Amino acid sequence: MNFLTYEQKFKEQAELSGKSEYYIDECLNYARNLNKNGLPIIYDDVHLSKLLGIRLDFLISISNSQKDYYRFFSISKSNGKSRKIAEPLPLLKEIQHFILDNILLKVPCSVYSKAYKPGAKLKSNAKFHRNQPVLIKMDLKDYFPSLDEHRVYKFFHHLGYKDSVSVLLAKLCTLNKALPQGAPTSPYLSNLLTRELDEDIYLFCKENGNLRYTRYADDISISGNMIPTNIIKGVVKIIAKHGLKINKEKTAVIPNSNRQVVTGVVVNQKLQASKPYRHSIRLEMHYCMRYGIEDHIKKSKKISNNTNKRKYCQQMLGKVNHCLQLNPNDSEMKSYRDFLLQKIVE
Repeated sequence: MNFLTYEQKFKEQAELSGKSEYYIDECLNYARNLNKNGLPIIYDDVHLSKLLGIRLDFLISISNSQKDYYRFFSISKSNGKSRKIAEPLPLLKEIQHFILDNILLKVPCSVYSKAYKPGAKLKSNAKFHRNQPVLIKMDLKDYFPSLDEHRVYKFFHHLGYKDSVSVLLAKLCTLNKALPQGAPTSPYLSNLLTRELDEDIYLFCKENGNLRYTRYADDISISGNMIPTNIIKGVVKIIAKHGLKINKEKTAVIPNSNRQVVTGVVVNQKLQASKPYRHSIRLEMHYCMRYGIEDHIKKSKKISNNTNKRKYCQQMLGKVNHCLQLNPNDSEMKSYRDFLLQKIVE
C-alpha cells in the first residue's frame, strides 16, 4: 500500500472514530516521516503488539522483565577464557528479528564497520590494510555491555519514533540496560550505535597522514605511515568522548618487518590465514591422511564423540575454504580440499 492510500484510509477510519483534525494531522505527519525513511509506522505499544501478532500483556511483560525471557550459558574462547551468552527465548527472539529486519537493517551503518552486516567478510576488512608500513591494533573494552539502553533509546528516537515507542523498542533490544551477547539485534545495532565514533576516528586518521581505518566489531585497525603514539593518544580521546574505553592490554603497534595480522589474517604482502590457524589444519590433515579419518576422530580428545566422518569433513572443509578465500592459489590447501571432498562422498 502506498502512503497516499494509507493516508486516505487512515483519515476515513479516524473521522469515523470521532478523532479531531489536529489528531489526524499529528498522526499523519509522524507516519509520513517514518514512511519517507522506509521504516514501519508504529504509533504505540498497542500498535506494535498488533504488528507483531503478540498479545499486549505479553509484550509489556517481556519489556519489563527481560531476564525471564533469556537463557544463559557460556562458550569457550580461543584464549581459554569463556564468553557469557544470553540467548533470547523463542518469543523474544521472534520480536527481535522483526525489529532487525524491519527497522535496523533499513538504516545503513558506517562503511568503516566491517562486521555484522550483510556480505561482511574477514577478507574485506583485512585487505584494506595490506602491505602498510605500520599497523595499530586496538580493542574496545566491554563492547556490547558499554552500549547501554539509553543509547538504544536515542537511536530509535532519532529515527523518528515517539518517546514511548522508542523506550519500548530499546527495552526489547536490551538486557540489564545494555546490549546482550546472543540477541539477533545486538550485532547490527552495535554498528549503528557507533556510526559517529567511526566517522570521528576516520576524520582523525585522514587529517593525520591519510591513514586507513576499519573496525571489525570491537577490533580497531589503523595502518599507514605514522607516529603510533600520537595516533593512539588521539584515538583514545575520541573513544572516551563517545563513552567507550580501550583495552590497553590488547593495543599493539606492528611494523611491516613483523607479521601483521588483522582479524586473524596476515596482511604483510599477500593475504594469508595466520600461521597458528594454518598449522592446526596441517596437523589435523596429517593425522587424517596417514591414519584415516575415523581413527583420528576416535583418538582425538578435541573432537566430540558425536561427530561422524561426514560432519568432521565438512567442519575441516570450512577451515580449508577460509584459507583458500584469502589465498586461492594455496596449493597445500587445495590438496586438503580435494581430499576432504572425496571423503565426504565416499
